[in-house]
Amino acid sequence: MGKIMRERIKQLDELGEEELFERIASGMTVKSLILGMGMGWRAFYKWVDAEEGRRGRYEDALKQAGHAYAARAVETAQNATNENVAVARLQVDTDKWIASKLNAAYDVRQKEVNVTVTIEDLHAQAAAMIAEQAERAVIDAVYEDVTEADGEEE
Repeated sequence: MGKIMRERIKQLDELGEEELFERIASGMTVKSLILGMGMGWRAFYKWVDAEEGRRGRYEDALKQAGHAYAARAVETAQNATNENVAVARLQVDTDKWIASKLNAAYDVRQKEVNVTVTIEDLHAQAAAMIAEQAERAVIDAVYEDVTEADGEEE
């Protein structure tokens, strides 16, 4: 790791993980954060991976950021006026998209589910179920000894 990279990581350490992740969770983009600090993606992600468990905390901050973007979308929609409705719609759509990428709870796209069932599959399943039940079945019956005693005639 070069001298410049170490300086950038030191910058992040001085600001502190809690402060950085709070900024991200409140809706500040990572791009804005690192550009404001005069560093690149590589230095930031080196810092994220430098400490055990930090990556998970970073991902939690991103997930929380999804809530911030969703809230901002609602606020933008509620504050739209006739003069800015087109711009507001674009902002809302963008914030909804970002929220859905950061937090799956906001992903409102319809999900397709394809199910294919063939008659052969159904017959095989039914046969297996019948065989399983036949193995378990207990036949209730009353038994009578029908052996003949010696010397008795029918």
